[in-house]
Amino acid sequence: MHPAVLVGVGGAIGSVARWGVSEAMPSDGASEVPWATIVVNLFGAFVLGAMMAGALQTETLLLFGTGMLGGFTTMSTFGVETVRLIESGSSSAASIYIALNLLAPLTAWLGWRLSEAFLA
Repeated sequence: MHPAVLVGVGGAIGSVARWGVSEAMPSDGASEVPWATIVVNLFGAFVLGAMMAGALQTETLLLFGTGMLGGFTTMSTFGVETVRLIESGSSSAASIYIALNLLAPLTAWLGWRLSEAFLA
């Protein structure tokens, strides 16, 4: 299958899943910590890290890694929500939000290491 189709199909699935999480965990985006974005970014980083440790085919990585997890996780929303929290004067919520999202690389590493342990 063509790589663009794999990424597009995966992205559509991931984007709809991301929307579902934000509907299930609503936030006003101006004074509350946006937990939905934290959940999808940390979970997505963990799963991507786990996938990268495996010997997966390029097509699988395009569909699930670039496409689905790319559509699921959201750095742009993280940026906009951070600015909204700061502009609304919710500096403590913004600080918590930034700190928790910065854990994404650690969760990716943890996913990688756990996956390596199970594959060994």
